[in-house]
Parts: sequence; C-alpha cells; structure tokens
Amino acid sequence: MRIGLRTRDFDPPHADVNQAHAPAAGFYTDPLRLAREFKAVLGRSWQYVGRTDQLRTHGDYFTTHVGREPLLFLRDGETIRGFFNVCRHRAGPLAQGCGHASRIVCRYHGWSYSLEGQLMRAPEMDGTRPFDASGIHLQAVQVQVLGPLIFAALDPDTPPFESFHPQLAGECLPFHLERLQHVMTRDYPVAANWKVYVDNYLEGYHVPMVHPALNREIDYKAYETVLATHRVLQHAPVRPESAQLYSQASGEPNASYYWLFPNIMLNLYEQQLQVNVVIPEAVDRTVVRFEWFALDAGAEFALDPHFRALLELTEIVQAEDAGICEVVQGNLGSSAYRPGPYSPLRETGVHHFHRLMLTR
Repeated sequence: MRIGLRTRDFDPPHADVNQAHAPAAGFYTDPLRLAREFKAVLGRSWQYVGRTDQLRTHGDYFTTHVGREPLLFLRDGETIRGFFNVCRHRAGPLAQGCGHASRIVCRYHGWSYSLEGQLMRAPEMDGTRPFDASGIHLQAVQVQVLGPLIFAALDPDTPPFESFHPQLAGECLPFHLERLQHVMTRDYPVAANWKVYVDNYLEGYHVPMVHPALNREIDYKAYETVLATHRVLQHAPVRPESAQLYSQASGEPNASYYWLFPNIMLNLYEQQLQVNVVIPEAVDRTVVRFEWFALDAGAEFALDPHFRALLELTEIVQAEDAGICEVVQGNLGSSAYRPGPYSPLRETGVHHFHRLMLTR
C-alpha cells in the first residue's frame, strides 16, 4: 500500500535515526499536502469513529466524518455496519446525527435501503431504463470493534485491523477493554498542524520543560519507547517519591500509551482508557477529541474525587501541549527554521512517524 505523499521536496528521514533530520517546514505548512493527507492517510488507515454504547440495539445509528468523508454506522442484529453517508442517487444524506431506524431513508429524495445497505425502494423511477434495484448497494467501509471502541477503514484495500495493528488486541487483554464504560467526551482546539501535535505526543523529551506537574508524577529517566509496524508504545513509570495522583494497584498492568498510525492515541492507566483523536481541520488548525472510559464505571464515576483530580491534571497537560504546539507552528514559518536532528534516545517515535508518512 503506497500512500503517495512522497515528493521531491519531502524526502523521508534517513532510516538510521542517528543520521536523520526532521522534515522541512512545508511538511506542516503546505495546504496541498494536507488535502492529500485527508484521502491518502486518513482514508487509508484504521480510524476511531465511535463507541459501541452508541449502537446498543438493532437499528441504532450515528453519523460522523473521517477527514472530509461523511459516514454512517448502525447496528444490524449482532453486526455493526459502516457506510458512506451518501445516497447512490444524487449524493443525498442518508442520515443525520444519531437515532433509531428500521431502514435507511435518504433525506433528499426518499430512496430507502435495508440495514445491510441494499436498495429497497426508489420512488417515481418508473420508466427509467435500465434500472435494477438489486444491483444498487450503499458503499460500505470496513469495521472493527476493540472493546468499547469502533474503528473503520474507508479504503477496501486497507489491510484488516489485525494485520495493520498485529498483536494489539492481545496486548490490551490485561486492561479488560470489554468492561470499560464511557465517562465523558471533550474537544480541545489547537492552532497547529495535526502532525505537530502527533510529534509532541510521540516523545517524552519535552516533559521536564513543558509539564512540571506531570514530571513530578512520572519517572522521566525510565521513560521507554517501543516501536511496531504502525504504532508506538510508550511507558512512563510512576515516580514513587513525588507522585501525588498516579498510582499502581497490586496486579494492575503498567501504564501504556499507544499511538496508532496516523492520529489515534490510547492511554491506558489507573483502570481507565483515554482515547485521543487528532482531527485535522486546516493546515494550522486541529481539534483533539478526548474520550474517557473507566472499568465498570457507573453513572456517578465522573464525580469521583480521584477521577476529577486526574481530569484536572489532564486539562493542565493538554493546555501546556496546545500552547507549545501553537508556538512551534508559528516558528515553522520563520526564515530561520532548518530541520534539526532527532534525539536517538528520546525521539525514535517521532522519527518512526515521519518515516511512515514519507516512505509510502
């Protein structure tokens, strides 16, 4: 699978991180590059699109977007299906928002489809030749469920989820994803390119300078980064002598921070999961969507004092990350900027991301 973003102006970093340099500024500032990324990166990878609790019963549905593509997801019996939210007649919307329906009815001209996507009725099409309703079907997308999370791949040539992210499901077993329940969702705007934000997530190099409160909680010197085909796993052990919020119960797995190519983060710690989706809106504008899940969480979990304290720290860290990313985005436009080398100890994840973006 070739994403097709490599150009004469953006050669990939050297395969050896010790000899590599970061991409030129245009990697983050070129609007044409972003336009290609919507189709060639977001459209050819596995994207987080929603939660299984949004589709509890047969006929439940919700709509969303991946990049510029409108999508519809629904429950058909035991199966979760995904389609482009585009009627096969004249591009009308099949659904809006979320709800419950026994069939899919286009909100433009009333063409109706089964929950399997097969055209059932097309009003006032008598006399159209040839017209074979049995040959008209909504364009489907691949769907994969991981615990409470729904992922989708828009391009049928995208490898299956388990091939794209081998062994991920098995690595997550100790965290009991199937018992996690949604707690809340929040969106954070960031005035920077989406890749600047991903770069920032993929290294702990900045923690001592940018995140003083977080640095008191985690052992920076023991920070570890592990690379896989389309993901990066980071471990940040608790600093026992100064941590006030983070702790690890007996038998609880170590905190794990997964980045899934290209724009999804799964942060697993304290019997919780925080999903971060980095959503490009413009070349210098991004929304980071945070969704919190907790093990066997009840309706009152969001009021738990310890959760509220963790949430407050998350808000502080997110504000610090957004602030530094916005400054970096501005500085990328400076005539003084020249791509610098990577830290072989701290920036292997960033190097891996850049290689994935520029060697396809």
